[in-house]
Amino acid sequence: MAITETVYSMLLRALHVTYTPDEDTEERIRAEGAAGKDLLNRYADPEADCEPGSRCGQLLCDYVMRAEAGAAETFLQDFAQDIVEIKSEYDAKTWAAGMGYTEAEGMGYTEAEGNAETQGD
Repeated sequence: MAITETVYSMLLRALHVTYTPDEDTEERIRAEGAAGKDLLNRYADPEADCEPGSRCGQLLCDYVMRAEAGAAETFLQDFAQDIVEIKSEYDAKTWAAGMGYTEAEGMGYTEAEGNAETQGD
C-alpha cells in the first residue's frame, strides 16, 4: 500500500533529511513507509492513515527510523504496548458503532438517536 505525499514529507522530516533525496533513497523510504503502514494496519488499526500528528503517524516514523537503522524487526516488540492500545481503541469504536452507539465529542459513547429500545415493565 502506497503512502501519501503528506506522509512521505513527514517521514523525511522525522529522518532529518534536508536534501533532495536521490531516486533510490526516495524509493527506499517510500517502501519502508508502506511496509510500516501495512504493519500498523494489520496489527493496530486497519483504518489508520498514519497522517502527521496522529498516533499511528508517530509510530510510522519510529518504524521507518528503525528500518533505516536496520532494526525494523525490533519494532513490534518495542512498541507492543502502543500497538495494543491502538488496537483496543479501534475494537471498542468498532463494537460501539455496531451496537448503535455514536461518539459524542469529548464525552465518550452515547446511544444513537432513534436507536434506543424501550424495555417494557
